Amino acid sequence: MRLGASAYLAHAPLAAATFEAAAGAGATLAFTSLHIPEDSPSAARATSTAIVSAAREAGLAVLADVSPNTARLLGDDPWTFLRRIGVARARIDFGFSESSIRAIADVLPIALNASTLRAADLEPFADLDVELVHNFYPRQWTGLSHSSVVESVDVARRFGWRVGAFVAGDATRRGPLGEGLPTVEEHRETPPLFQACALLEAGVDDVYVGDPALTEHAWDRLGALVRDDVVVLDGRAATGVHRSVIGALAVPDRERPDAAAAIIRLEHSRERFAALPLPDVGGQPRPAGAVTVQLPAAGRYCGEVAIVLRDLPADDRVAVLGTVPLPLGRPRGHRISVVLD
Repeated sequence: MRLGASAYLAHAPLAAATFEAAAGAGATLAFTSLHIPEDSPSAARATSTAIVSAAREAGLAVLADVSPNTARLLGDDPWTFLRRIGVARARIDFGFSESSIRAIADVLPIALNASTLRAADLEPFADLDVELVHNFYPRQWTGLSHSSVVESVDVARRFGWRVGAFVAGDATRRGPLGEGLPTVEEHRETPPLFQACALLEAGVDDVYVGDPALTEHAWDRLGALVRDDVVVLDGRAATGVHRSVIGALAVPDRERPDAAAAIIRLEHSRERFAALPLPDVGGQPRPAGAVTVQLPAAGRYCGEVAIVLRDLPADDRVAVLGTVPLPLGRPRGHRISVVLD
């Protein structure tokens, strides 16, 4: 997975801090849009140059979203201008003929729209250096389904291309609506980490934060995913759980390869937890999101930690250690750290 951050002409003062935070989290990409109708042509060249410079100073490669409206903002010969200021790739949004797209590709590598184009639309560009990048959707209820993203990945693989998509932010959200900039509608009000996990499960290669700012906590959690391959689940500890048990839960572990239908079983938890001061009593309710441990009455399963995926009946051999929100996508292949307060 490659991670990206975004900045826009209307939010240019946020760019440097956002890109610095993103780079600290392991991001290597940046996104900006140069055809938003609300943007004014006044000082657009200077502002776009400043945004691209801030991204490059942070070590990020810039993807710039363009349409015929880009010439209104940037003036004559916008593609050469973008190459000159350091844009790495132009994403072709809409309104261009095949010949116009090829003319842009002669100046800059391109990305095409994964949300609107089908295999037959993409075939004419099979010989070019192309990536596919989805739209984001600023208005509530207009985002794509998860299955649409899966289908786009299947199409991209036919051509050997990467696929990018967007997650909504949890701090400053881009106006005028301020409803977040996700690709998938069901992601709109969920933590950025959970959105990213769902996109990765769909096969997406590159995850861009669409909104112009994230909280420090969100960058930290995305950074753990990108840098360390760890999905950190934050939650609440149950009353009386020993501190050594809470500390052991934070040590990353993987789900067993034979994934259970109802729970996520942590592969190496038995040997790590069996000797710890586990709760004396089990039998608590096990709602979805419960973090549980098998007690000595479970025999050789003693110490096995699980995250419950759907409501399960109480079991005297199982104690609840705490609860966490469940990610949208099952974190297969990633290590899991459970951080309970």
